[in-house]
Amino acid sequence: MAISTPLLHGLQRTVSGSRALSGTPFDPSTPFHPPRGRHRTVHYGLMFPGLPAPLNFLDFITVIGQPKVKAFRNAQLIETSDADTANLLAGTAVRFPGQFRGFQVERDLELAPDASVIRFGTDFALQGTYPDFTVTYRNPEFLADLRVHATDKVAHFAKLRGGLYDHWSLLCEYEGTVEHHGTRYDLSGLSTLEYARAVAVDLPIGFFTYQIINIDADTQVLMVEVRGPLGVPLQQAVYVRSRDDHGGVYEDGYHYRITERESTPRHTPAGRDMTLGTAFTWAVDDENGRPLIHIDAVANDDYVYGMTGGYVGSYRYTGTFRGRAISGTGYVEQIGDA
Repeated sequence: MAISTPLLHGLQRTVSGSRALSGTPFDPSTPFHPPRGRHRTVHYGLMFPGLPAPLNFLDFITVIGQPKVKAFRNAQLIETSDADTANLLAGTAVRFPGQFRGFQVERDLELAPDASVIRFGTDFALQGTYPDFTVTYRNPEFLADLRVHATDKVAHFAKLRGGLYDHWSLLCEYEGTVEHHGTRYDLSGLSTLEYARAVAVDLPIGFFTYQIINIDADTQVLMVEVRGPLGVPLQQAVYVRSRDDHGGVYEDGYHYRITERESTPRHTPAGRDMTLGTAFTWAVDDENGRPLIHIDAVANDDYVYGMTGGYVGSYRYTGTFRGRAISGTGYVEQIGDA
């Protein structure tokens, strides 16, 4: 369903205060807490894009308290209640048992009130306070030990009126090691640390994609598209930030199109069917109406389930950024059919 760009942007400004925060430094007093009060669902996420093969990417996606939003929900994991159900994905292109699994909050999790410790049994731990964190993951076939330093460069994806839903992402620097089947990988570069909190409301989300590209050693680009009922776009934006620049958000001239899809829909553990993109293109203009970024992408056939109610993977891309040629490996999340 088509909707004019000015109308879309006007609606976005009405329901969300995120645009007004664009380009401002991260406020360390920003809420980062586990579930409490009316915020019954919380998400902590760490994404490490553009890794060497065979890893391609790494992410740790946690959801504590099952959300009411059907697109993000994994009701099949619930043994006691929504609030007592958490899930964890250790996503990467290599495969191993237990990459996605559920937990009971009261039985399995340790949650410090200030979020200085977020621990999922013996599997995963995020520890520390802004700006320095450690990340550990333990699986018989996959180990990770990473140190993450968060900058003050933040992208606010959503800040809905009335505190219904907040979601933001910090540009981070990281270093550490990953081991898979005895092979050790020394890693470093740009990553993200993300947080979201939500009240128990079912927002009508029909499609979601989120993508991350590290343009170079200093610059990171984020793309997000969210669609509601009948394919109406709720958000279409590209965020640019770097180690020394708070950057901004770009929406004019935005386009995203999936050009090829998997031939067979995937049936998710949550009981939904979705067809994932295998080739796609996206672009946006800068503040002067000139092309900012253009991406042509081909998926690496490494999608893994557990990005809440959808999939995460990587792709090979070519394109341009601010007039210069770029190429590399991007990170992609998809929920729903495009």
